[in-house]
Order: sequence, then structure tokens, then C-alpha cells
Amino acid sequence: MWKFPKTFELSISLKHLPIVETKLQKRILDWEESGFHNFHPFQVTAWKTKPEALSHSSVSFDFLYEFSNLETITFFLFPKSFGKKKKSHLTDILRSNIENQTTPKKKTTDWKFIEQWWKEPSQLELGNVKIVNASLDMDGFKSPIEHRHLQMVSGASKLILRIGYLKGIQYKFHHKTFKTPYPKFGECYIKTRDTHLDKSLGKVYFSFLGYLFENQSDEYLLPYFGLKPLVPTSIRSLIPNEIWNQWNEGETTDWVETNLNGEEYEFRPVYQVSISLQHHLK
Repeated sequence: MWKFPKTFELSISLKHLPIVETKLQKRILDWEESGFHNFHPFQVTAWKTKPEALSHSSVSFDFLYEFSNLETITFFLFPKSFGKKKKSHLTDILRSNIENQTTPKKKTTDWKFIEQWWKEPSQLELGNVKIVNASLDMDGFKSPIEHRHLQMVSGASKLILRIGYLKGIQYKFHHKTFKTPYPKFGECYIKTRDTHLDKSLGKVYFSFLGYLFENQSDEYLLPYFGLKPLVPTSIRSLIPNEIWNQWNEGETTDWVETNLNGEEYEFRPVYQVSISLQHHLK
């Protein structure tokens, strides 16, 4: 005889939330005081918070859900589909409850402009720069850059990944220095062609897609350092970890990149820093 389940358990975690842990805890305790009515009909059985760098935090919740008669049968027949749908719905509720209360008030346009200008990097200091050429299957993907047409051969697009150690960032009036072990850092470019208003195609360029770290989970820190945009998630997930295994032991070369507003690889060169030799382009 078939035995239908009566309840369903699920867990949800959210990381890199833009709120300090103490404030997040206070907010959840307020929800707890009201019986977690914002998650009804889900019951909260446990929750836990963790502090993160740069005044961020993470939270995990355990939930219990009681089935109606119809839902019991649906879950029995399609458990994966049912669980995925409920988890997605509950994640949206949780994220909405947190983010709606953590979004800062809009600042005046002038002040926002000044703040962005102050935080905008003017030069990157890199170590042991390497170039990795890659080809990714992009068939069915839309161009991540509106005014550019993806150049593809048999459904594959060419990428250039310029990777190295991030040693420092020069801003308008201050300097950020990273300590060893330096984070492995990269820039991603994709082969494109310009598109004109009459829909004709122009010159071929490797267009800048964004920045990345070796550990994708650390990339939420990039905007904090003024390094935007990030590589689009759809493409970032296809970049293999093997690209970071490019360095020889004992190798030490220093490079600088100065044109951080350039939109193409061709106009964002890096120069090797040397006392005895002239700067070398890469």
C-alpha cells in the first residue's frame, strides 16, 4: 500500500547580503516575534546567520511545509519538480523580505556622481600576466553587449582571458594594496563585430565583458573595489578552473593597466614595469 508523505522539509541559504550580521539577526528576531507570518504557510524550524567580509552576512533557514491532500499526490508523483518550485518561491519571498529593507535611500544625483568618481579605479597593478585563448559553445546565447554582434564559428565564440595576480589598485586620491597571497584576477573579452544603425556589420573587436576572480564566490567583492562589470553569469559558469594553472614557480613580473574605461581588448593594453627596460606592451 502506498504511503503518502504529510510534510515536506527544505533548507535555503542566502550569501553576501549587504547587511551586517547583528542587524540581520535583529530583523529575523522581529519576524520570529510575529510568528514568521511573512513565510506562511511555511513553518520556520531553525535559522542561522554568519558574518562575512565588508559588513556583509549570510543566513540559512530550515522550513517545514504541510501538504494539502492534492499536494500530497502531486509531490508523490513529481517530487523534484514540486520541491524546485516551492524552493524557488520561498527563496523569492526571503530575498524580498531582506532586500526591501536593506536597499539604501536614493542619494542626490550630484552626491552619487561624486561618490562614483571617487571610487573609480584609474590603474590596476598586476603580477605575472598571462593570456589565455578559449573557445566556448555559445550557440543559442544572445550577445551580452547590445551594440555588438557575436562572432561565432560552428556555434562557438572566441574569448581572450587576461589573468594575473591583483597586487594593487590606484584610485583618484588613494591606493589599495593587496597582501600575499595575491588574489588571482582576470578580465574576459569576447570576439564581436560592431553593428550599425542600418544593421550592417563593422569592425571586429574583442569586447570587454567584465572582471572575475579565481573563486567565483568572491566576485561580490569586485564592485566594492570599483571593478565593474562582472563577467555575465551565463558565460562565467562556462569558464573552466584550469585557466588559473598558468604560472611557473618563481616567476615575478609586474604590469600596469591604465585605460580601464576602454571597451575593447585592443584599447586596454597592459605594460610591463621594468627599471632597466622600456615598458613592454601585452
